[in-house]
Amino acid sequence: MKKWTARLLSMLMVFVLSACGNTSKEDGTAAGGGAEDQKESEVTPPLETESTEGNRTENPESTEGKTLVVYFSMPETTNPDNMTQEEDNSVVVIDGEVLGNTQYVAYVIQENTGADIFRIEPETPYPTDHKTLVDLAAQEQDDDARPAIKDNIKNLEQYDTVFVGYPNWWGDMPMILYSFFDTYDFSGKNIIPFNTHGGSGFSNTISTIEKLEPDANVNKDGFTVSRNRVQDAEPDIIAWLGDLGYKETETTTNTGNKALVVYYSATGNTGEVANYIAAAMGADLFELEPTQNYSSADLDWTDSDSRVSREHDHLEDRVVPLVADTVKNWDSYDTVFIGYPIWWGIAAWPVDGFITANDFTGKTVIPFCTSSSSGLGESGDLLKEAARTGEWLEGTRFRSGASKETVEEWVKSLGL
Repeated sequence: MKKWTARLLSMLMVFVLSACGNTSKEDGTAAGGGAEDQKESEVTPPLETESTEGNRTENPESTEGKTLVVYFSMPETTNPDNMTQEEDNSVVVIDGEVLGNTQYVAYVIQENTGADIFRIEPETPYPTDHKTLVDLAAQEQDDDARPAIKDNIKNLEQYDTVFVGYPNWWGDMPMILYSFFDTYDFSGKNIIPFNTHGGSGFSNTISTIEKLEPDANVNKDGFTVSRNRVQDAEPDIIAWLGDLGYKETETTTNTGNKALVVYYSATGNTGEVANYIAAAMGADLFELEPTQNYSSADLDWTDSDSRVSREHDHLEDRVVPLVADTVKNWDSYDTVFIGYPIWWGIAAWPVDGFITANDFTGKTVIPFCTSSSSGLGESGDLLKEAARTGEWLEGTRFRSGASKETVEEWVKSLGL
């Protein structure tokens, strides 16, 4: 069975889409026939730095610092039954779940290194239609654009080694990768590239990274895989990691006494607290992501016609489909934290689908929420009632922007 955890994971999961065409735009080839060289698709992802599988670990070749996996991925579709041939080449189906090519590679790397993981997401969501996305990617390249990134990596200085993954779009990295390298200083860090493609491999992207980060140590022996081989690439990825000195850690193979932090974060506050809890508990992370994400306008509760207002007023509209509502190796977790923002005094309804989709028998479940003013209220009790299984603790509420120390003190008080 393939080994990976969904962003948690995430994160995120935080969507991986692999693009088309085997020649670059400069060669004059039309962009409609394949996909990996132009764009790549994904269906999960982490919101902020997170560990979606296994506890965080140090670089096995280093005595200080930690390892981070960063990847960019963008979905064309989340329904495999409605995909075109180009879109089908951009995703893999693992254990019945649709994943983008680069996303899957990132998860395998994360799982086998115990690294943290961060998904690069654009502040303005990309289109999910194949042709529209391909055309936009070409236009961004023509304009030398720098698309804004939605979230940021916290405490990059703690990482010695950073894996960076991306699809090959028109013979280059997607322009949002240029935004990424413009944002952070990788001086003194090890950068290990990996990518997915439709025939062009890395092209000149490794040399580009060296130019963008001249004071970093860029590994020229990165991992690249064709979209046609991603489905069966796990052994090759593990072998490559072994050559780099990484060995699968005990924490990634342990099948018992594990904790999981599941969360939905609309604006990032709950995601931040979830990361603090995961770090304090040595827990895995799993981000709940709606298939149709909420925009800022959607979340404007003061607008009676906004998406959340309409959903609040009409119970039938609160059924929010998720990219993934089940977790790999669910039975291995004894303790599950459930995090969410408070909407109208109750848990944000995107968590409802996860609660009803899983059996919490034998698990200790601990709700937590973020809110500027409202308390936990009945939100935990209502989720417990919906779950009908599990030992649910009372839980707690954190103010927006709660400090790491505050969260750690609460986790310690649980006596887990």
